[in-house]
Amino acid sequence: MSISRTSDPKVEPICIRSHDAHCVERILHLIEKGAGVKNSKVFRALMMDVVDRAYSLASQGPASLKKTKRIGRLVCELQQELNDNPDLSQHLERVQHLEHVSKRLELEYSDSSLTAPKVSNLADALLQTASALRWLEGLKQNRRPGEWEERVRKQFIGDLLDATYLAGGDLGVNRRTEHGSLVEVVELLQPHLPELFQHGLKESTLKTIKTAWTKNRKK
Repeated sequence: MSISRTSDPKVEPICIRSHDAHCVERILHLIEKGAGVKNSKVFRALMMDVVDRAYSLASQGPASLKKTKRIGRLVCELQQELNDNPDLSQHLERVQHLEHVSKRLELEYSDSSLTAPKVSNLADALLQTASALRWLEGLKQNRRPGEWEERVRKQFIGDLLDATYLAGGDLGVNRRTEHGSLVEVVELLQPHLPELFQHGLKESTLKTIKTAWTKNRKK
């Protein structure tokens, strides 16, 4: 089973093996319960994206990253040019149909008590792109063995926490016992994730990631 997020035939689709995709879908209700999710529809869509991304990142490595530094410079130059020309920025954002997307999100959230997330404008999108490129560039540097795998696992947990938060839920780790809903959800998902995720996600690691995620969320 291929769960693809792109219609471009030149881009290799992100795939979850059929067996694993069905298994993830079947356990989502258990994950929702543990996370206290308020919007099941949004959460399930986000979760499949999270698992898709986990498979995609696990299949790659630092060697596949090319020209990140050069692309990062181009993004920064584009940011500066648009800052110097605010009228052009406004026109570009209208072309992106952000208003249409905002209305569609409002419909998605209309049956819940949640507030639809704000749609990022072009400046925000460029900022996020620049940040992601810096993250990828860091992976290319000479680092200790296993650095790529460790970062991918941390990215997965961060994505999982984001998806839960956006759907009105929360996953945590008890500071004293190092058990909790985040630990339980990861244990449910692990059998259906790539080999890279079958180790390196101990309770203490999950607690550290959650603490860092909470601090970033408050900024």
